[in-house]
Amino acid sequence: MELDEWLSLMGEVVPLGELRSPEAGLLAFFLERYASDFATVVESRCGEGREFVIIDIETGRPQKSVYPIKRTERIGIGFAKGDVMPWVYMLRADFPDTPHQQLVLEGSPKAICIDDRPWSEAQLTWTPGELIHRILSWFSRAGRGELHDARQPLDPQMIGSPLSFIISRDLLRRAAELDLIAVHAPEHKQTLRVCSVKDVRDSLENLERICLTAYSVPPENMTRMKFAPNNLGSLVDMLEERGIDVVADLTEKFSDWLRDGESSMWRINSRFCAIVEMPIIAPDGSEQGGVDLRAFLSDQTVGKISVALGLAMEAGAQEGSKIGYVPQVMGQIDDAAVRNIPVLSAEVHYEFDRRLASDLAGRSQEDTRQAVIVGAGAIGSHVADCLMREGRFTWTVIDDDLLLPHNIGKHIGRRGDVTKGKAALLANWLSETIDSSTPAAKHIAANVMCNGDNRAQIDEVLGNADLIIDATASIVAERYIADHQAAARRASIFFNPAGNSGVILAEPADRGLTLRDLEAQYLGLITCDQRLEGHLNKPDGTFAYTGACRAITNMIPESCVMALSGLISAGLGKAVDQEEGIIRVWSMSNNGSVDVIETAPAPVQTFRAGDWKITIDQGLIDRIREMRHECLPKETGGVLTGVIDIPAKRIHLVDAGPAPEDSVSSVDGFVRGSAGVQEYLDRIQDQSAGQVRYIGEWHSHPPRTTTLPSPTDLVQLDWLASLFDMDTLPALMLIAGGSDMRLILSSWLPACSA
Repeated sequence: MELDEWLSLMGEVVPLGELRSPEAGLLAFFLERYASDFATVVESRCGEGREFVIIDIETGRPQKSVYPIKRTERIGIGFAKGDVMPWVYMLRADFPDTPHQQLVLEGSPKAICIDDRPWSEAQLTWTPGELIHRILSWFSRAGRGELHDARQPLDPQMIGSPLSFIISRDLLRRAAELDLIAVHAPEHKQTLRVCSVKDVRDSLENLERICLTAYSVPPENMTRMKFAPNNLGSLVDMLEERGIDVVADLTEKFSDWLRDGESSMWRINSRFCAIVEMPIIAPDGSEQGGVDLRAFLSDQTVGKISVALGLAMEAGAQEGSKIGYVPQVMGQIDDAAVRNIPVLSAEVHYEFDRRLASDLAGRSQEDTRQAVIVGAGAIGSHVADCLMREGRFTWTVIDDDLLLPHNIGKHIGRRGDVTKGKAALLANWLSETIDSSTPAAKHIAANVMCNGDNRAQIDEVLGNADLIIDATASIVAERYIADHQAAARRASIFFNPAGNSGVILAEPADRGLTLRDLEAQYLGLITCDQRLEGHLNKPDGTFAYTGACRAITNMIPESCVMALSGLISAGLGKAVDQEEGIIRVWSMSNNGSVDVIETAPAPVQTFRAGDWKITIDQGLIDRIREMRHECLPKETGGVLTGVIDIPAKRIHLVDAGPAPEDSVSSVDGFVRGSAGVQEYLDRIQDQSAGQVRYIGEWHSHPPRTTTLPSPTDLVQLDWLASLFDMDTLPALMLIAGGSDMRLILSSWLPACSA
């Protein structure tokens, strides 16, 4: 269409003062009063439902413009009735093709996109001065080659049908082998979900009759769409340029449907729609990693289009065709008829799948790693739900508990879920959240430590996992998970008893540290960092949800559960994307502020003494060596604290106390005093909720001596053995030398040296 012909469609030329649109009138006033030095009104037009102001504007382009923009361009600003953004048309037939142009109907001049806000929002602050500023800004950015924002697709949404479609990426990939139909919700008929005909349970008579096909454009054939096809012929041409023979495809499909007769009656009498998937291409021609998804909806039925394609004839009453059409074998395509079949563009949305979830979360790669979460309670259900919405992991949920009424206060479950198994509830929730050709989650309704019928299944799932998440809030379960023979990396997530702190313990990728090691270092952190004072204290109040003495739950509001779970989810996601392990604690105050304490886990050394394993981390080793160095040439020492697991015969050293003030220290001996020792041990036990206790003594040896126990040391060890014998526990002695360290357990011979 020639430019003059198109302008004539905009209405008759009228004096500027006769424009009735408030926006057009304000623009005319602004141009005359304030912009006459760089903009000149050429003419104004008034048509049915629209008004048009044509101006010559100085673009302010740079001397060396990226695009061939002239110093003065003629533009047309169109104002339509209703809540519609003013459109800015470039009234030059050879205006260059650039990013951020509107998709216009074929035959229309190019239109630039100057505002990505909806008009309902933009009009709140709209002024003619802002409009002109945005136009000049567009020219300036175009001249510098800075039009495209990497966060946006190249082309804005086109104007077209009020209908919108939702389609699964999987359906789109299999469109050639499936019969697709659009189904609307009873309460909102303008939004339709695309599905396979075989999956439709309701009568097709009660549905919006739209029959669909879908095409995916190869990236190498994609160029920026310059116009929105307004008829079927234009759509055919556009896709043909991109290597897709639409006529051949429709001929095959429509011919099959015509031959099917009555079984395909609903197709023949349905409106036709084509969904086109196109990659988003950057101005330099590179892919952006996303796709532009559009639908082109005809107001004609498949039967009417079949006639235009020469595939069928309309059947008269005498032919007796129940479908209304008779197949035609040697028919010819009526090109004029094809181009007289209007198509309107429509929005298309992908179903919420793993790709979309990853994109929305700002992640470039989908995360399909196998994750096993043990525990589907408050923290487990919220964290798994959050990570699933970010497209993370394929899940297996293990839990043997049921959802009870009191659980609803801090769980994703609803009242109708009461008495359901938590594992199945969470797995179903995760699977229903994400669109996937296979379930995104499965479950095992069992205790992870069980030895019953589920044992083999649990071991198989753990063995195949990439990540195992302990969300049980159980020390026993956490240590069982830590010790399991599976190769997967592990993490533990939990709230403190008061529910105002959330904790992550994440092993390094190589599992050089286990959850047991991280647990001990976490306990060491909370016993020495004043910011965590009272971290493991029991809450002031609890709630008895039945009359049983053990039926007690902590009173934690759902708002805290959700807030802390969100922080833990983000932290866990980042933790498993890095090689290093982490220990991180979020503490929330009453006003909602959050303090974060994080420490990098220290490497550990493990000593063996008989059946026992004794582990000490490098941080504690360094502190002991520092205390030794500060007292040289004299000896020094103090008490040892740690975590004991009697059934597992494991000891993790947590801290080494300094020498009490009343200790006797010399170059050839050390006698530990007692001043403040009991207070120190009581404080540590209180801070750790009884998990860290007194486990033995440490002392140093002077330079140029070994770490072998002296006769005096052996006497002290006998005393320690007798002391700990009352609890049937071994006694521990640590001797620190200049370059080595020795651990001795009860009456055992010295263990290997560090």
